[in-house]
Amino acid sequence: MLYAPSALLTAVSLCLLFATDARAAEAVESKDELAISETFVSDPLRHGWNVWGDTNLFRWDAASSRLEVTWDSSQSNSYLRLPLRTVLTRADDFEVALDLQLRDVVAGVNEDKPSTFQIAFGFQMKSDAEKPGFIRGAGDRSPNLVEFNFFPDTGFGPTVWPAAFSSAGRLSYTGSGDFSVFDLPLGIVMRVTLRYTGANETATVTITTNGIPVGPLTDAPLAPSFTGFELDTFAIASYSDDGQRPFMPGSILAHGAIGDIHVTVPPPPIRSEHGSLVEGRWQASFLSRVGWRYVLEGTSDLNTWTRVSSSAEGDGGPLLLTDDSTPLSSRRFFRIAATRFQ
Repeated sequence: MLYAPSALLTAVSLCLLFATDARAAEAVESKDELAISETFVSDPLRHGWNVWGDTNLFRWDAASSRLEVTWDSSQSNSYLRLPLRTVLTRADDFEVALDLQLRDVVAGVNEDKPSTFQIAFGFQMKSDAEKPGFIRGAGDRSPNLVEFNFFPDTGFGPTVWPAAFSSAGRLSYTGSGDFSVFDLPLGIVMRVTLRYTGANETATVTITTNGIPVGPLTDAPLAPSFTGFELDTFAIASYSDDGQRPFMPGSILAHGAIGDIHVTVPPPPIRSEHGSLVEGRWQASFLSRVGWRYVLEGTSDLNTWTRVSSSAEGDGGPLLLTDDSTPLSSRRFFRIAATRFQ
């Protein structure tokens, strides 16, 4: 898995070009984690959030400082999403906690798809979730997901599920213990926490209202055959019910509100980048992370990148990479590439 920052370093002009991520939502970064808070006191689309798909499914309510959400499976895949500025793998710890209030939920709303379907939010890989072939209802065509799912009852009981899908699109499943059978109340604000812990490779969901549990703790350890995931975005997701298999296809229409979102993820593997030209060679310094391997790459056309330095393993402190190729004689660009190895 490769990570490269969006910054391009031009060595001849000594100009640093960085993509900024200004947002009103508070983001606090430490050595061990990046904490992002969104209280919806202002329009999220003006500070880092964006919508993919049907924009009418997500509406900021200024009066209540909440996000009004419609989960409508008759529409295309749609997300209100926030880039995380890092990449999450099965070795990481990450979580999201938010307020959820459901006003109405109807599963099987389409008579041709009478079974249940989910409302969802969680972590995804942006590039995968945008693809036409990303079909959440198929069960094996939605790669790179760790998310909260609630399936209303249509005859087999309402279920809460912290679902994880591998990079190959396979659902992690170890048995009926991966989900809990209980319903979610309407009209009541619930605090929902989705947490993934890398040490035991387990996703969990807890739901409370006024500090009192709503249903049991639900945990789902990754299956022994699970191959891993890569995630770079948090998203509130309304999935299309198209593309399901003919066995028990489902549909859903639900309305509710989300507020006070807190996302906690590891910091980016590359932080505090600085570059300079020293005796005709480009040097890049940055803060590293343990478990990542780094190399400096160069290009003259922004299309073909080649390694121009030896690799170095992160130790959580500063690293320096130096261009070991021929000294600069024309315009070139550089980037730091990071690869996860644990």
